[in-house]
Amino acid sequence: MNNKEFRFQGLDAKTEFRLALILIFPSLIIMLGILYGSHILFPKIPFLMPLLMGAGLALGVSMIILKQLSNLIKDKEWIIKIQGDDLNLVFRKENFHVKFSDILMIKNMGNVGLRYLTIKTKNDVIKVRVGDTGLAPFSTQEDIDQLDAFVEYIKPYIDTNFNKKILKNAATPNIIPNFGVYVAKGEKIKYSIINKMKPWQVTLFILGTSVLVMILLMTGFLYYIDHK
Repeated sequence: MNNKEFRFQGLDAKTEFRLALILIFPSLIIMLGILYGSHILFPKIPFLMPLLMGAGLALGVSMIILKQLSNLIKDKEWIIKIQGDDLNLVFRKENFHVKFSDILMIKNMGNVGLRYLTIKTKNDVIKVRVGDTGLAPFSTQEDIDQLDAFVEYIKPYIDTNFNKKILKNAATPNIIPNFGVYVAKGEKIKYSIINKMKPWQVTLFILGTSVLVMILLMTGFLYYIDHK
């Protein structure tokens, strides 16, 4: 391939995970505070109403906190250089030098305003995160366009050397350019239970699990309050 360079603002998966951990504590405080307050002030109110109110407020506050934290992160630049058969990705102090022939999988996922790009080799798993949504406020649309341009640039190589994984759980597989999971030819394509499920089954599973966890958590909390 011809030499090419792409630069954009984003994060890696480790930084994104740390930000998510920071948001857990205030979200729980808001949820528990609203549920406890509604239990004391309005004991006969249906459980679902304060639950939804708490979830909405927790989400709003989390978005505000996340925006402020993102503004505090100074170094968010990804630099991707293509030099012939070599691919070099730089983020902060990490420098990944990869040969295209060593790439085992390329995963390009996401939705409008959010991109999850993962490049897996024999030695590394490189995770690039770019987004300009409320829950991923660390980039701009121009940054997203640059990442899309990178994937588009290497797409001819992907088409020649990779097989595309069939994702039955993808409701809108064309929601972003070149959406999909690409596995190097010669590598076995493995499917998880989620991959084999239909979109409505995945949605039902996630909602059911989330509601069950929240009910168990809040039931335990209210039981503790009543018997304190």
